[in-house]
Order: sequence, then structure tokens, then C-alpha cells
Amino acid sequence: MHLIRAVLIAVALCFPAAAALSHPALIPMPLSVEWQDGAVPIGAGTVVESRGKAAATAAYLSTALGLKQGRRGASRIVLSLVPPTRIPNSEGYHLRAAGNVVLIEASDQRGLFYGAQTLRQLIINQTGGARSVAAADITAAPRFRWRGLLIDLGRHFFGKQTLLPIIDEMAAYKLNVLKLHLTDYEGWRLEIPAYPKLTQIGSLVEGKPQYLTRDDVRDIVQYSAERHIMVVPEIEMPGHAGAAARSYPEFFNTDKSAFDPANPKTYVFIRGILAEVARLFPSPYLDFAGDEVGDEMWKGMADVDRLKAEQGLKTNQDVQGYFGSRIVRIIESLGKRPMAWDEQVDAHAPRSVIIQWWRRARPDVLTTAANEGHDLVISPVDELYFDYHQGPGEPGAPWEGNNGGPQSIEKMLAWEPVPDSFTPGQSAQVLGIEACVWSEFIATERYLQFMTFPRLLALAEVAWRPKGPRDGEEFEQRLGPHIEALRAKGINARRGESDAYEFITH
Repeated sequence: MHLIRAVLIAVALCFPAAAALSHPALIPMPLSVEWQDGAVPIGAGTVVESRGKAAATAAYLSTALGLKQGRRGASRIVLSLVPPTRIPNSEGYHLRAAGNVVLIEASDQRGLFYGAQTLRQLIINQTGGARSVAAADITAAPRFRWRGLLIDLGRHFFGKQTLLPIIDEMAAYKLNVLKLHLTDYEGWRLEIPAYPKLTQIGSLVEGKPQYLTRDDVRDIVQYSAERHIMVVPEIEMPGHAGAAARSYPEFFNTDKSAFDPANPKTYVFIRGILAEVARLFPSPYLDFAGDEVGDEMWKGMADVDRLKAEQGLKTNQDVQGYFGSRIVRIIESLGKRPMAWDEQVDAHAPRSVIIQWWRRARPDVLTTAANEGHDLVISPVDELYFDYHQGPGEPGAPWEGNNGGPQSIEKMLAWEPVPDSFTPGQSAQVLGIEACVWSEFIATERYLQFMTFPRLLALAEVAWRPKGPRDGEEFEQRLGPHIEALRAKGINARRGESDAYEFITH
């Protein structure tokens, strides 16, 4: 049911036959594309055929394209799972369109699904409603296994109906991680039955509760899983915790901004929350953030001073390390792997913590994390923070991500995620990249879409293609039809600076 509803939202991505490009515009560009003469016709007599355990993707594709499933037809789209010896990368695929047959092969359901997404981009709409698939031989596999997008629900809340179309487009462009930033100063956005005041008080916006129910989360997780997207929850601590502090002040510091690391009951409270989070999100990862802990956060707290004396902690950073190590143990006891921002490197986080590097001014922290053996997700503020402006004079966050100019698609494509100084072993520790849409200044769905699209497509291009130079002008040519297809589906994708005028405030 979820799958059918999604397909109604995201119909097959088709391009007009008279497009300026000589071939369909593929994003992200596969590893190898050999264009051939001709096209495979798609019509009432076309069937989608599944071999082996390919039935789920076949059902998805037949619904997306409005075709029947079967084994006999005037033309066929054949989906086949093959041994890993044929296609070693579990997310890779081979697609061949020739004569009256389109064949998609993969060794895993994920690769088969990504091949189906490429097929959707190969479809050409012709006059009179006829369709065909451009003849081609394509081989593809992603560079990174973590191709993520973070959406901040804490500052401004965006519910399930806003998220589902974004999930559809993530799937269409082969992104596979959706991180939900669920808590912050402004709001607590997740139902926790054991602590009802978190939503009764912490989620209020102008007197009205705004949060994801457990049923909402289950729907989002299932919807994403059907599209091979993992949903990772982020519960912010010890700082950025004002919404929880308003709800249960007994577990927080004097100014009610951060958890009290010296109160034993704090950890009982946190365990209760994270246990529910672990039940709701089947992802193997749980992100506790651990960023931007101010030096004054625990100043003047007698119990924290006692903790420092008892544990031999000299600085607030030491206290943060103590708190973080306890949170890591809780997360691991729940069967999850912890993840946090790069401040946790300074706090001497255990090696098991995946570090998400964001501080562009601290490349030394990224190097230290790699040297200490942490797995890494790369999210530099000046390359992958989608709340920053896209062009000169356009609206966006005023913080340090503005250094180096607008976060344009051209800038993203010129960026190399893995430092040249990394050894092959350190490069292997880079799981991938993740863009972040922080919502301090993003209050509407329309503006959220404007800031996310089409930069999300550039994110996919960088995450999928092999290391090497990228041609920005060539990508812009491929991008044009995709922007128009997004807008045809009601997504407010930015075409140029004139579209920004709607959101400029004075």
C-alpha cells in the first residue's frame, strides 16, 4: 500500500524526445555508459518479468511504469538476481537495453532497485503518448556506501507528509541514508510514552504539539525500507537539549540547556528514551550528536564539581568525555552502534563511535579521528550544509558555512570528500558523505524544498561516482530536465537566482 501510494507521487521520470541532450540525462552518472542506436518500445504489450527473488523490485517497477508483470510480451523488462561473482558490489548493477528487451542484473535487491531507477531515467516520452527506453549498456556501482541526507525536525517541524516525497527523490537518485534530527532547543519531535511531557511540553509550537507519533515513525521507516533507505535517529545530548529540559528540568543543568552529567538519574532517563528510540528505528546506528558543548555549560554546579573531583576530571571537555562514554555504553547495550559529531574526537570518544566531521576550520580533528581508527562520515559545513545560500545575495543561514562563497552546485562538484593526505586504510574508514538541512531559518515545506533541490542531485553525483574531476557545465546540462521533472511533480526545485526572490526577507 505504501509502495503504490509513493509511486502515485513519484511517477516514472521521463524526458521529452526533443530534449537538447542527445541522450537521456542520467544522474548520478554510472561508471560506464555505452549508448547504442535504437530504443526498446514500451507499450500495452510490454511486461515486467522477474527472475529469482526479484519480485519486489519487479512489482515496484511495474506499478511505476503502469505495466503488467509476466513472461510473454511484445517487449520485456527482465529483472534478475545473479551470483556475487558476477556483480561483486551489492549496490551495483548491469543494465542492457537492446532490441525488445531491457535486462537489469544485480547480486542484491539494492542493486536491482538502483538499476530500476536508472531505467526510469532512460525512458523517453514520445509524441502521442508512446514511450521507449534508450538503447544502452550500463554498468554502475557507488563509490560510498553512506549516501545521506539529514533533515532537522527540531528547530522547525516537518511531518510525515513532507518527508515522504523527499524519500521518493532520495530513492530515485540512489541516496540510502535519511537521518532525522529529532530534538533540539526549540522542540522535541518524537513520542516517548514513558516520558509524555517530552511531547506535551517539549514539542509545543504556539501552544500546539508538533511531533512524530510512533505510528508515524513506523510508516516512515517502512516507506524508506521499501526504497532501500535506512532511517537513522539523532537524539541530541548533552547540549542542544532545551526542549527536554523544559519538560523534565530535574535532569538538566542550571540554565536548563544541557543534561546534568553528575546526576545518576540522568542516565536512567536517557536509557528510557534511547530504549524506545532503538525499538522504533531498526537502523543499526543511533546518533547522540555530542556537539557544541560550551565551556560554561556546567559552571557553578556543585554536583558536577564533585564528579570532577571523584573521577579526576579537570576540564569541561573531560566531563563531556565522561558523559559521552556512558552514553556510548547505553547505546551499545541496546544493540546499536553510536554516532556523533566531531567534537567527540576532542572528548576522546571510544573508537566504536562513528564520527561525522563538519568543522571545516578543524581538518586536524578529521585527521585525528582517522588516525584513531574511527569510521567517518564527511559533512563539511561549507560544502554540504543545505541551509546556506546557493548564490550571491540569496537567503540562507548566516553562520560560518558562508566562508568560501555560496554553496552552489558548482562548488559541490569541485569538492573532493577524502583528503589527499589519507592513506588507503584511512580512506576505507570513510563510509561516505551526508548533507544536512538545518531548519533554524527554514519554516515552510516550500522553502525546505527550495534549499534541498536540486542540490540533493549534486550530492548523489558526488556520493555515487568514482573519485576524479567532474565537469560542472556537463552536469548542469544533465540537471536541467531533472529540475523540470521535479517541478512537474510539485517539488519547488530551484532553477536559478530569480526563484530565490520569493524567500528573500528584508
